[in-house]
Amino acid sequence: MYNLLHCPKCGSDQLAGFGNKQPISLTDISFNKEEENQVLADLFSGDNRDRQCLHCGFSWNAEQQLLQYQDDQNQINALTFKERAKRFYADYESGQVDHARQIIPIEAIGVYKRKGIKAAYRFLKLIEVKTGRFKRRAMFAAAAVILIPVAIYLLSCN
Repeated sequence: MYNLLHCPKCGSDQLAGFGNKQPISLTDISFNKEEENQVLADLFSGDNRDRQCLHCGFSWNAEQQLLQYQDDQNQINALTFKERAKRFYADYESGQVDHARQIIPIEAIGVYKRKGIKAAYRFLKLIEVKTGRFKRRAMFAAAAVILIPVAIYLLSCN
């Protein structure tokens, strides 16, 4: 929801609809879920869905922005854990922290909420290291289980 109530270009919360006399300022307001839904309904209601940032002057269509946001979320939700983690790493490491927050894999949400995005990043990297070690050890164990009986059989045949 963060991006829907901010300018997509500069991030300002000083917005106005074309024809609105008063800006929609969200700086000093905190919303519960019902109030947030009402603000979104008001923001997208009526025939005029065009918005303009009072800070940088950027103009956009709020309905198209909402549809794009929903499409992006659907694409993110369709990703596997591995793909989502890969995108999260890329965004976090390139400094796109706001975008990285939107695609944190479900396995790291609890860590993110308690300790922040840096801790979530470290947690996911640790999971990656641990699962890599586990896979290598499992493959070694499987190879040993197969090769030891074969070696015993070959030695007993001689």
